[in-house]
Amino acid sequence: MRKVLLAVMLSLIASTGYLHAQQKSVSGTVISGSDNQPIPGANIQIKGTTVGTVTDIDGSFTIQVPNNDAVLIFTYIGYLSQEVVVGTRSSINITLREDVKQLGEVIIVGYGEQDRKTLTSAISSVSSKDIENLPMPSPDQMMQGRAAGVLVSSNSGIPGGGMFVRVRGTTSINANNDPLYVVDGIPIVSGNLSAVGLGGSTANAMADINPADIESMEILKDASATAIYGARAANGVVLITTKRGKSQKARVTIGAYHGVQSAWRKPDLVDGSTFEMLRNEAAVNNGGQPIYPNPSQAISTNYADFVFRDAPITNFDVSVTGGNDQIRYLASASDFNQDGIVAPSSFTRRTGRLNLDAFVSDKLKIGTSILYSRNIRNRVNNDDNIAGALGGTHFFPSNLPPYQPDGSYTKFSIFENPIAVINENDITMVTNRVLATVYGEYEFFPGLTLRSNFSVDYNNVKEDTYINTLLNAGAAVNGQATSIVSVNDNWIQENVLNYQTNFDGGHSLSVLLGTTLQQSTFERTSATGQQFPSNDFKRIASAAVQTSSSDGSIWGIASLFTRINYSLQNKYLLTLNVRRDGSSRFGTANRWGTFPSAAVGWRISEEDFFNKGQFVSDLKLRSSYGVTGNQNGINDFQSRGLWAGGANYAITPGTEPSQLANPDLKWERTAQFNIGVDFAMFSDRLNVSFDYYNKQTTDLLLAVPIPRASGFSSIFQNFGEMENKGFELSIAGNLVNRQDFTWDVNFNVAQNRNNIKKLAQAIPVYNRDIIRMEEGIPMYSFWMHKQLGVNPETGDPIWETKDPNRPFDPNIDRFIVGDAWPDFFGGLTNTFRYKNFDAMIFFQYSYGNDQLFWNKFFQEHGGTRNTNFLSSQLDRWLQPGDITMVPRMTNANYAANLRPSRFVEDGSYLRLKNLSIGYTLPASLASKLGMTSARVYISGQNVLTFTNYSGMDPEVNSTASTATTQGVDFYAMPQPRVFMGGFNITF
Repeated sequence: MRKVLLAVMLSLIASTGYLHAQQKSVSGTVISGSDNQPIPGANIQIKGTTVGTVTDIDGSFTIQVPNNDAVLIFTYIGYLSQEVVVGTRSSINITLREDVKQLGEVIIVGYGEQDRKTLTSAISSVSSKDIENLPMPSPDQMMQGRAAGVLVSSNSGIPGGGMFVRVRGTTSINANNDPLYVVDGIPIVSGNLSAVGLGGSTANAMADINPADIESMEILKDASATAIYGARAANGVVLITTKRGKSQKARVTIGAYHGVQSAWRKPDLVDGSTFEMLRNEAAVNNGGQPIYPNPSQAISTNYADFVFRDAPITNFDVSVTGGNDQIRYLASASDFNQDGIVAPSSFTRRTGRLNLDAFVSDKLKIGTSILYSRNIRNRVNNDDNIAGALGGTHFFPSNLPPYQPDGSYTKFSIFENPIAVINENDITMVTNRVLATVYGEYEFFPGLTLRSNFSVDYNNVKEDTYINTLLNAGAAVNGQATSIVSVNDNWIQENVLNYQTNFDGGHSLSVLLGTTLQQSTFERTSATGQQFPSNDFKRIASAAVQTSSSDGSIWGIASLFTRINYSLQNKYLLTLNVRRDGSSRFGTANRWGTFPSAAVGWRISEEDFFNKGQFVSDLKLRSSYGVTGNQNGINDFQSRGLWAGGANYAITPGTEPSQLANPDLKWERTAQFNIGVDFAMFSDRLNVSFDYYNKQTTDLLLAVPIPRASGFSSIFQNFGEMENKGFELSIAGNLVNRQDFTWDVNFNVAQNRNNIKKLAQAIPVYNRDIIRMEEGIPMYSFWMHKQLGVNPETGDPIWETKDPNRPFDPNIDRFIVGDAWPDFFGGLTNTFRYKNFDAMIFFQYSYGNDQLFWNKFFQEHGGTRNTNFLSSQLDRWLQPGDITMVPRMTNANYAANLRPSRFVEDGSYLRLKNLSIGYTLPASLASKLGMTSARVYISGQNVLTFTNYSGMDPEVNSTASTATTQGVDFYAMPQPRVFMGGFNITF
């Protein structure tokens, strides 16, 4: 018996030693597949046992496993679990993928946030993952093609230039049609603050913001979403939320990229010999003699080679985030530099940001968000400006040399030598901006909180120009300098009381009450000097003739608002909004306006009768109706009778009436109906959202003609109506979701139909009424002489007449021949990830928009001028029987009062907007290098463009400074094609 017991004991000891010998230690890291950041608190468990551990703050773990056959299960809330056989490895690094079905998407709404599944409004979202590392200077550019129903286009390729942004169409004629931008709760100044007229170009105030700081952008589209912003929400609202600190140890992130920009298409102009040949042909056709004796011997200058350049673009940003249960912080800084592809334009931005949240107690939270941005723009005369480098490139005959034998610039007519324009350019704009807010939030008891904040948006803009005597404009006045300082100072104070509770029976209620006070002060001082002793003196103090002026204005708004969200069993949803605004801009009879909205939703997929399966896993219907307003586009004191002071009767000071009073002046009002459906399929791997909307705007703010006996020609009144209606479709799908390979697709398409329903009289716009506004047609419609072709026998243009029984009369026979609105627009994004590699392919498109290539009127003129020709002039009529749209060479083709319709072209395009390929270092390698994560990438922007448009860029608008125009290409700087490389490192 003793021998048996001894044998058993020895066997147990041996087996224990054997088991101990088989145990080994396994370590590694767990990171998120969405942002490559460590996941603290992830669970690791040995399958079939209760043995496990969790990752620390760096996502690291260590666990003892019994043998090589052990299976580790990795889990974390909101992510798909993974099982891994240990095998012979002692280090295992895991990337967890988001579980779309579990992860409820919380999005930002006005004055709060909400789960998208219970959302009753139409809101599009753009996350930081969608826009990171894109070589774009401003956030508004990053919405292009990524948000259904949001039409975004670049006015030109000028660095730091303005953008055209329309959310569900254009609602006004005279008022501003840009959306309201709200950054971290601050309604900010987003328009053009430049006072120096440089043709049609504008400076984009949104470029003051560093895109790398952005966490998300939500675009509020229907009245249910926007009515909480009342009088300023008729054109939609863009909520920009910046990144904030988290409860984690300090983490440093560094990002940088460098790229080269170039023009994907340059002006297609004839050479010197061809120019002289065409001029000779025109002279002969006019009954004269050839001008140039030997065109084949002509010199040839390609001025585009001097003006266009390969330009660098660089960016460097760094951020530090971290915190604990008491305080959380984010500090960031950036340095962005972009040279324009047309010399010598450039844009430089340097920013610093501090976001801070402090938990003073269990009930009190305080914090701040501060942005300081300093920008320097080197601006140029292009975009609807014949005195710019692009204007000179097109107008200067190619048979002229750039310089004279004595080294001076060659002169030609009234046009500036393009090389002189870029060499002698001296136009700068320096902006200093502060966006800051401080807040306090107190929880009285669970569910009831009060948040108060005070914010400022301070803009200081200094613009200096000097036109020297080597330029025509400067030579005429012996040098001219201008200096302008503009200050726009805004403050806003808000208080928001929020109560949330749940009742028995599945009732959920949220009530919000708020107040707002805002004041905006604007001041501008300018000085001009002429007659300088030499070009070495550029300060106005050196000028013999000096003038100066100053002006200023102020407006304010006071508001009360409320929102009620109600949900029954997460199935029946109701949202009510009411905002009441009082504005200093409007008359005493209509100082206050009320803007209500209501929305309902029905989550059919939560009903018992719904067969919830993999095919349709979620289904929601929603509808809304509401009213919003527009107070922009009129002067701050437009409702009042005003007097102006100044010099009257020679040098005698005096006053005179400058504006008639209208105490009944009030807001433009936009009523919007929306109906939508959201559904998910295949276990939420495919999500679809469809919306139809109808927006009716009444009480347009317009200058209405009045009898001249009043002493005035017009008075601002509420008269006119506008309509926008259309649809939006968004599809987001996770086509493949495997451990080593994922494929995500996002597609959106939208259509907007605009119509002017009521107008006192037709309004001509731009360059002898090329664009016209009248009842029954859309905004941005082209009013032209309709050219039907060219007479094949004579080569003369054929014009359509309103009366076929009489000859063509250019004063009568003009027609609407198209408009700048696209029939459809949107974008398509494919995102791939294979192991540590990732790729993104983003296409953006516009179909059916007309574009006026106005350069052609001056460079395909057929001999009416002695300026240069586009190569398309070679398609001219030459002999009887020729079929073409380009008339013969003669001085009689296009008189100054003719606006030929053939210059309105199809501006449809498909553009490979962004393409990027990246590689993320394995976590084990990054850790050995002292990094938490590291990614390198190469990318391109505007890589390919497919279009039939003959200009340099199908989406530009040279006349952006005129708000009632769109789709005009007149010496606009094209958008650049960019190729670059960069990296992101986190420590």
